[in-house]
Amino acid sequence: MSPANTAVHDYVAALRERGPLAIDWSAAPTRHKRYPDAARIALPHNTKGRSHLGELAVAGELLREMLGIARLIWCHPTDDQGRPEGGPPLLLLGRPAPSGGALYPVEAYLACGDLYHYDPVHHALERVRQGDHTPELTGCLAAPPAAPPTAVLVLAGVFLRSMFKYGDLGYRLVCQEVGVLAAQALAVGRRLGVDVGIHLRFADDRVERLLGLDGAREGALAVLTLRLPATRHRHRHQPRGPWARESEPRPRPLPAGPAAALHQAARSDPGSVARRPAVPPLPQGPGLALPDPPPVRLADGVTRRASPPAGYRPEPIPLRSLAAVLAEAARPYPGDSLGTVALYLLVQRVRGLATGAYRYDAVRHVLHRVGTTAVPEAGRLLANTRNALRTAAFALVPVTDPLAGRGARWYRTRQIEAGLTAHQAALAVAALGLAARLHTDGADAADQALGLAGTRWRSLTFLLAGTPRAGGPMLARPIHRPTTRGGGAEPS
Repeated sequence: MSPANTAVHDYVAALRERGPLAIDWSAAPTRHKRYPDAARIALPHNTKGRSHLGELAVAGELLREMLGIARLIWCHPTDDQGRPEGGPPLLLLGRPAPSGGALYPVEAYLACGDLYHYDPVHHALERVRQGDHTPELTGCLAAPPAAPPTAVLVLAGVFLRSMFKYGDLGYRLVCQEVGVLAAQALAVGRRLGVDVGIHLRFADDRVERLLGLDGAREGALAVLTLRLPATRHRHRHQPRGPWARESEPRPRPLPAGPAAALHQAARSDPGSVARRPAVPPLPQGPGLALPDPPPVRLADGVTRRASPPAGYRPEPIPLRSLAAVLAEAARPYPGDSLGTVALYLLVQRVRGLATGAYRYDAVRHVLHRVGTTAVPEAGRLLANTRNALRTAAFALVPVTDPLAGRGARWYRTRQIEAGLTAHQAALAVAALGLAARLHTDGADAADQALGLAGTRWRSLTFLLAGTPRAGGPMLARPIHRPTTRGGGAEPS
């Protein structure tokens, strides 16, 4: 077995055998980074107003809807089962996309004229380095777009932000969160008129060298190519200069262990491919034809989406709504579009659909029943997952063979695609007026209910969805952004 495949097997075994972890909250890293000495561009909060920043203003709106402090969350404190804990309600600042444990381990770097880091707290761009980095970053891609992009956005993981709490599992969560943000970028990009391409196969060391990253503390995980709409103001190019200084203390590198070995193996393999089928074969038979899905605008789900803390109202949802969610979840993404994830369902409350486990055929838009059980083994689930599962309408479960590829890059890209697929489904759920939340602990437990136990196919994550509870205990709303004249300031 090659070292890369050994790293994957060791990592999968470590997750299977993991036990409870002691969390040292005093060692928690900061949840965003800064370049304190860098020239800064304050971005406008609303691109409907005129801005002399041109393309940077549009890119800034995209970044704010991916990573910015963009919503207010009002909630009553509850325990893991949704029961009130007492005490006054809380008013919190939140970001638009979900993050495991609200740890936000992903940073964004924008090459548009110069190279910038996005500061989500202040909604600003920090100039990391002068010079046009877009052509070189595009040249790092295994499958670059036919038309040269006007900008490139790199998503990088600060691994210890998740791993200090979740251990080796944190690496998988970081990869899935990159997929979530990629899906968010696609949805917001359609609203803004930005063509977004998602690229998961690239030369990691070259990309990280251009960004000034070491790959151990923080590593590039996805490259998004952007075709921004034409504006009157094009950002001028500067001569190539030195890198700006990062804030201190810097995060610690990946600790030695299975996750570090997997990451290092993945970095050295930019384009691994499957050596056997990556998804289970479809069941025989005609299946159950789904109704035509109603039109869904995923951008509508961006502002409406919130992760319910206390489950759902135990009411059935229309079959047409489920059909729309499945169609959007299975939609190929522009860019690499590897498409190596199969969609399974655990159905509890959908009108016209019997309780049980199903496999979705995206080509024919039909469901195949693969089991009669819709509830995974409850003893293996966290308390908040058990509570949500009791009242959810359905669970969407992306499935693949995590060991089907040649090397660790295969495993990493499967996790990113799982996050992308699940978040496309979550945005469709929100756009339809429903609610959804990712419960990663449900992935392992779902294998038994789906009939996958004892096979090489594995569930990657677990999205529960259903009818939202009326009246709380949580209310999330976008922060009102007034139209800005002039919009921002040039770097000083």
